[in-house]
Amino acid sequence: MSRYYSLIVVLFLVVGCSTKEVVVLNETTKKVFEEEDNLILQALNYQQNGDYVNARKIYHLLYEQSQKKVYLMEDAGLAFVLGEPDASTLIQEGLQKYPDEKNFNRLWVGQLVKEKRYEEAEKEILKLIAHDKSVQHLSIAGNLYLQMKAYDLALKYFESAYKQEQSEDLLINIVELQYRFLDRRDDAIAHLETYANMEGCGNKTCFKLIEIYGRERNVQGLIATYKKLYKEHQNEELSKKIIELMLYMKDTKGAIDFLQETPYNQDMLLHIYATQKRFLDAYTLAERLYNESKNLDYLGKMAIYEYELHKNDLTAEVLQSIASKFEEVTSVLRDSVYFNYYGYLLIDHDMQIEKGISLVQEALKMEPNSPFYLDSLAWGYYKIGQCEKAYEIIKELGESIMEEEVLEHLNAIKKCLEEKK
Repeated sequence: MSRYYSLIVVLFLVVGCSTKEVVVLNETTKKVFEEEDNLILQALNYQQNGDYVNARKIYHLLYEQSQKKVYLMEDAGLAFVLGEPDASTLIQEGLQKYPDEKNFNRLWVGQLVKEKRYEEAEKEILKLIAHDKSVQHLSIAGNLYLQMKAYDLALKYFESAYKQEQSEDLLINIVELQYRFLDRRDDAIAHLETYANMEGCGNKTCFKLIEIYGRERNVQGLIATYKKLYKEHQNEELSKKIIELMLYMKDTKGAIDFLQETPYNQDMLLHIYATQKRFLDAYTLAERLYNESKNLDYLGKMAIYEYELHKNDLTAEVLQSIASKFEEVTSVLRDSVYFNYYGYLLIDHDMQIEKGISLVQEALKMEPNSPFYLDSLAWGYYKIGQCEKAYEIIKELGESIMEEEVLEHLNAIKKCLEEKK
């Protein structure tokens, strides 16, 4: 079943929603046999739970026992929705017995569409519209013309319906026609943007914009639309989408500004601060997150950011502060990054070189091929005078990491070997 065909079916579900109101208000529905009230309640319960098959069986029985219009209407409506073979017969019976009841006329239009008798359906719906230009009738006509691929006519009727009722469903139909069939891309987007700005994202509007902007690779449009959605439905997933798109556009400042205003994805903000070398901001945020959660991972990050922040003016007091944090973290967490960072700190600053080597070796158990950890280990052996061992390790790195610090280590180790010769 195509999307547009199912929309036509949905339009007729209103028939199956009228029973309760009619039962209460219509004098002709007074009980005519003993079990009528109980059967009505059963049928309504089935309908509310989406069990149209059993609901229809009861309405069929109710009509046979009472010959009331309301039960025939429900029986015919559910037969239509379920695609039952007797739907056409029941609808025709309703048209003959109750010619003024428009629900049977609407059902007949739908039945004709199902049978692809489009020209007959067109005549019937236009007769209905001549007497009643309701949103429902105009929408049925719009969907019928969609089936007939008469897209300009379909748009005309949907737009007429939309003037009366600015519903999302009608809007989406208009947009689909303009974007997919009539090559009016700008009009489609303008309709969606106007609705989103005036009425909000609703259930479909912003997602349709996201679909269109995604198809057209309009990242700025995606960001703006996700921001609208986030404003209405603040959650972590939407926040993440916005940040990912901003970073894709290399809008780091925009990403930071957004994350500073949202409680979500603070780990991402932490990562951005670190990559931007904003270590004071990173340390402050990590400290807040640690105080809130007592998660040792944040304490480990605090140690790293504290080191990077004071890299060029490390004092004994700062080194001790960093070491104490790493000590607490590595006593509980088995994380290769923290083992290596702590080990290298102890080695490079001649604090506890043997312990530093041991910590780096623990890191290498978790990531044995890490060139950075191997460099730390080589530097540790160099520090305790084992230059041959240091060189055997660092020469294996080749050109895998030619950072300035590694080159300094390599040159120092080579010099040590030459001096020993």
